[in-house]
Amino acid sequence: MRQGARGIQSIEVSGRILRALVETCQPMMLKELALAADLAPAQCHAYLTSLRHVGLVHQNPSTGLYSTGSFAMRLGIGWLRSSPLVLEVSEEIKKLSDSLSVMSVLAAWSTGGPTIVQINASAWQSALNVRQGTTFSVAGTATGRIFAAFGESPEIETQIAAEFDRDTPPGSIGTILERAEFEAQLETTREYGYAIAEGTPIPRTNAISVPIFDAEGTLQFAAGLIGPDERLPVSHGSPAQVGLLELSELMRKRIRTGGIAETHDAQLTERS
Repeated sequence: MRQGARGIQSIEVSGRILRALVETCQPMMLKELALAADLAPAQCHAYLTSLRHVGLVHQNPSTGLYSTGSFAMRLGIGWLRSSPLVLEVSEEIKKLSDSLSVMSVLAAWSTGGPTIVQINASAWQSALNVRQGTTFSVAGTATGRIFAAFGESPEIETQIAAEFDRDTPPGSIGTILERAEFEAQLETTREYGYAIAEGTPIPRTNAISVPIFDAEGTLQFAAGLIGPDERLPVSHGSPAQVGLLELSELMRKRIRTGGIAETHDAQLTERS
């Protein structure tokens, strides 16, 4: 649809309700949802009824509280499966993580911070509480510091300030550094193009992460490796560091040349 073209108001109103549920990240009462979506409760209830019918909203029969529905999850998964960039990065980082026998993750910015949208597990993963949907601290993890160093969304700085205000980010993985140390690490991350965490926030566990940009140079994802320190050294020149920087640069080149879109189109043609 052309910018400025007329849309369908009911869909846009529904979007406000769904956005409120996503941003709150917890079940909500009708009056809370109505307030967040700037609707009268009766009007909001009518929209919620339709959204429940298509599976975008769920209502707990015991409490009456509303949350996102199962079809909302399927929409997210559908986006992941249809995104050429996600498919390319996932394939390349899986090769790297398999070669090193460690876990790989692909994180995108979401409400509350960087959130895992793709994970390639290893036998060692059982020792970690990390899965698709896990949220990382911005200031307290290597993945988070990629968004802090290269991200442009004003939400990132807001999240950083909130984390330092309360010291520990509830519901997310990470250990908050001193502000001066955090700022120093951001400078290093920007200079070298990657962020590391050694033995923190999880003892005897290392992590390393790099940025993945789109064709306009906007940060889209952080691609990272997580593993035991004896298996995943993250020093400069280590296989993980070299491999991830090569992956990040490979994605840049493929995006600039249109290679990712061409690969995706070819895959669609083969399936049709």
